[in-house]
Amino acid sequence: MPLTFASPFIREPQIIIEGTSLNQGIAQGYAYIYGPQYVDNPCQSVEKKIRIFLDAIDKSILFCESSSSNQSSENQDLILVQKSLLQDLAWQQRVIKKIENGLSIGQALDATLDDFESIFRKDAFWHARFQEIRGISQLVRQYLEEKSLSFDVNKPIILCAKTISPVEMMLFESIKLLAVVVQDDSSLSHGMIIARSRGIPVINGIRELKKLILNDDELLIDGDLGRIYVRPHRTTIANYDITTKASSFESLEPAQNKTLFSRDGTPVHLLINVNMMEDLAFLNHPSIEGVGLYRTEFPFMAHENWPDVEQQTNFYLNILNKAKEKTVIFRTFDVGGDKTFQSLHKSFRNTKKDWKHTRFTLQRPSLVRLQLRAMIRARVSCDYPNLPLHIMFPMISETQELSFLKVLLQKELNREKKLGNKVPQTLSVGAMIEVPSLVFQLNQFLDLVDFISIGSNDLFHFFYAIDRTDAVMSKRYDLLSKAFIQMLKTIIEKANAKNINVSLCGEMASLPLEAMALLGIGLRYFSINPSAIQTIENMVQSLDIWSIQECMTDCLSDNPFAYKAAHLSIRERVMELAQIQQTQLS
Repeated sequence: MPLTFASPFIREPQIIIEGTSLNQGIAQGYAYIYGPQYVDNPCQSVEKKIRIFLDAIDKSILFCESSSSNQSSENQDLILVQKSLLQDLAWQQRVIKKIENGLSIGQALDATLDDFESIFRKDAFWHARFQEIRGISQLVRQYLEEKSLSFDVNKPIILCAKTISPVEMMLFESIKLLAVVVQDDSSLSHGMIIARSRGIPVINGIRELKKLILNDDELLIDGDLGRIYVRPHRTTIANYDITTKASSFESLEPAQNKTLFSRDGTPVHLLINVNMMEDLAFLNHPSIEGVGLYRTEFPFMAHENWPDVEQQTNFYLNILNKAKEKTVIFRTFDVGGDKTFQSLHKSFRNTKKDWKHTRFTLQRPSLVRLQLRAMIRARVSCDYPNLPLHIMFPMISETQELSFLKVLLQKELNREKKLGNKVPQTLSVGAMIEVPSLVFQLNQFLDLVDFISIGSNDLFHFFYAIDRTDAVMSKRYDLLSKAFIQMLKTIIEKANAKNINVSLCGEMASLPLEAMALLGIGLRYFSINPSAIQTIENMVQSLDIWSIQECMTDCLSDNPFAYKAAHLSIRERVMELAQIQQTQLS
C-alpha cells in the first residue's frame, strides 16, 4: 500500500510506492504515462475493423525494421523477436476471430491477452514472453491511434507504462529519459533488458500504476530501494543527492588499470557484471579490472535456433577482443527453469522452476560441450591468445556435479588437440556458490576450483527460502542478517585459507552499505553492476577498512558482552560507523 503524508510544501500529498528494483540509481523527473488507447468507430463494418487492425500491424512491423538498423546486434535480435511476434499468423487470427465475433479491436486485443495470460502465468520464463505479447499489442494500439508521441526534449522524463517492449523503448530514444517504471513484474522480459542496458534506474511490479501516478507528476526514483516518491516533499529531495551519473564510459579512452585503495591503503578489486555487449564500454573505467560475470545466456535466449559452435565462437571472440587484456569470466549458460531458450524442445522449456543449469545440463551434456568448445576456440583465436580462459559454472549443488562438468571440459580440450587445433595456454575453472549445501562441502569443493564467486541473489533466496522477485517477501529478511553474513564469512575464510580467489557477483556487491560490511568480513573482489561503479569507488576510498573489520568482528561475536551495541542490528551498526567516518554511500 502506498503511504500518504500531508506536506506544507506542495498542494497534493506525497505518496511513497514500493516496487522491485531492476536497476539501481537515483533520478528526479516528470512522469510520462505511456499507454495508448484506441476506441473503435461503432459504425465501422467488421471487414473495415480487420483492415484497420492489419494496417496497424504493417506499420508496427515497418517501425521494427527501421528501429533495428541503428541498434547493436543484440538489440537487433530482441527487436526481431518483436517483429516475428507481430507477423505470427496464429496471434493475428486469434484477434481477427474475436473481431468477427462482435468485439471491437481493443476488446479483441484484450481478450487475446487474457487467453495467453491464463496459459503462461504459472511459469516465469513464459510469463516474460507473455509480456512481449502485451508489448506488441500496446505497439499496435499506438499505430491504431495514429497519434505521434510528443515530448519536450529538454524535460527530464520518467517513463511509466503497464509494460514496455524493446521496440517501444526505441520510441523514447530522442528524449531525456532518466528512469523507467512499469506495472509488469517480469525482470526477464526483453523490454526490461533494453531498459537496464541504458544504465538508468528501473522499477517494476507497480500495481495499478495509472491510479497512483498521473501524467506530469513530479517523481523521485530510488532505484537502490525500489521506491518511488510521487510529488516528493522538498525535504525528501534534500535527503537525496540528485546528480547526473554517466551511464556509459564510451567517451573515455581505454585506461591503464588503476588499483582502487581504501583510505587506509587496502587494495580493493572491482569487476563488472555484464548482460549485453554494450556493458563492455565500462571496462574503459580505470579501476575496473575486468568482467567478473558474463551472463552468456542473455544474448541467445530469443534465438529460434540453438546457437551453433560457430555462432558462439564469434560472439565470445568479439567479447574477448573488446576486453583486450582485461579479465573476462564467462559463466556458462544458466538455462532451465525460469530461464530457458525459445529453441529448446517444448518438453525442456516446461521444466520445473529449480531444474536449471547443472541439473538441466546433466541431462543434455552436449549443449554445454558445444559452449565449452566455442569458448576454447574463441580464446585461442582472439587478439590476446596467451591470456587465460576463465570459465565459471553456476548453480552447483554437490561437488560431483562440478567434477562431471570438468570432465566435459577436459573432453573438449582433448578433442581440440586431437584435431590439431590450439588450446588455451592457461585455463582457469571456477564455480558459483549459490546453493547453501555447498557450504558443507567447502573443503572438497575448493580443491576442484581455481576461483569462486558468491552468487548472493540465489544464495540469499535459498538460505531464507523466499522468492526474491516478490516485492514483499524480498524485504522480509535483511541481507545483513547475522546468520547470512556469518555464512559468507565462512566461505571467504575457507577460500582464503586455500589461496582460492573469492569474489561476490550478486546485487549485494553493488549496494554501498552491504559492500562495506563485506569488506569487514574479508572480501576484496567485487563484481558489480556498471551503474554502481562510482558509488562503490566513493565508499571504498572514504573508508578505513580496519574499522569496519573491528565492527563486523564485534557484530558476529557469540559473546553478548563483547557486542558493544547489542540493541542495534548489523545494518544499524554499519550505518553508524559510516556516519562517524563520513564514509560516502552515494
